[in-house]
Amino acid sequence: MFNFLKRLFGRGEHAEVRSSQTLSVQEPENTAAAKTLDLNIPDEALQDEAVFAAYLQERLPFFGDLIRADYDPAVGSLTLHSRNGDTMTKFLSNALLALREKREPARAQALLNYLNMTEAMVDSGDLAKVLPVLKARDFVEVAQQQMMQAVKDEPNPPQFVYLEEAENLIKLFVVNGETAVNYVMAEALDDWGIDARELAEMAQANLQKFLAKTGVQIAKRSRFQYVEVDGQFESSIAFLPNFWAQVQEQSGGAAPIAAFLSRDKVFFTHENDIEGLQLLELISADLSDVPYVISPDQYRWENGRWTLFRRVARMEAAIRH
Repeated sequence: MFNFLKRLFGRGEHAEVRSSQTLSVQEPENTAAAKTLDLNIPDEALQDEAVFAAYLQERLPFFGDLIRADYDPAVGSLTLHSRNGDTMTKFLSNALLALREKREPARAQALLNYLNMTEAMVDSGDLAKVLPVLKARDFVEVAQQQMMQAVKDEPNPPQFVYLEEAENLIKLFVVNGETAVNYVMAEALDDWGIDARELAEMAQANLQKFLAKTGVQIAKRSRFQYVEVDGQFESSIAFLPNFWAQVQEQSGGAAPIAAFLSRDKVFFTHENDIEGLQLLELISADLSDVPYVISPDQYRWENGRWTLFRRVARMEAAIRH
């Protein structure tokens, strides 16, 4: 079950499995002991993205061909650097959720899969896992700049695939894998032989199937309501016309007003609920403690599309993902 030891350290003849189930690299007598990657991956290393990134950064130089990992808290990503100069950017959120649910050895294997530098998104089976996600327009700009810095010698860095959704909002596409969300890049469309519109249609069908499994719960808080799905894809409710048509019908024909605050926080009321709109604006203004922020602004649903209803000034800048 530990056949991956050679790959893990690239020094198979010196690797050993200790009784505490940690991996160790044999060092000369006068050399300080190296930190190792615990097969159990302790729960304390999975507290949040920053702690997980720090845990990996301390140990990744001993992970085979990987020599460095750069953590970017602004987008929640880890850029891996190999000895041969290759780089790959991974996003930490889904990996954390998946690893917390697993135990050794499944947890260790899931981490190995996550850190696989040769990962490809050309498998046609991945199309069935593609889901649409809502992001702020500047998410792409921030992430693109980060990737360009990571691959400075690459003349054509990867390009995100996205469609405009509303003012300052875009629709991105991800492959919802077991341990990580991989954003769909333009080269994947070439491999799949489809364009962005065809991808959007497939992702929409996948979203319907996904939500049929997870369910969509509507909860009420004070004067407004909010959506509960799975803690990751709540904001994708933005792409369900039938859902918002029902909300409008239940509001007596008044247009729904929604705030897509983060990937898991979607609050809504309707245009005639003055008190609810004021309360929603107060909540949206302070997102300093909210991770994965999308936007504090309010959007109006009418005639099958979203339009900007009201801008909300933030009290503090929040971390985006």
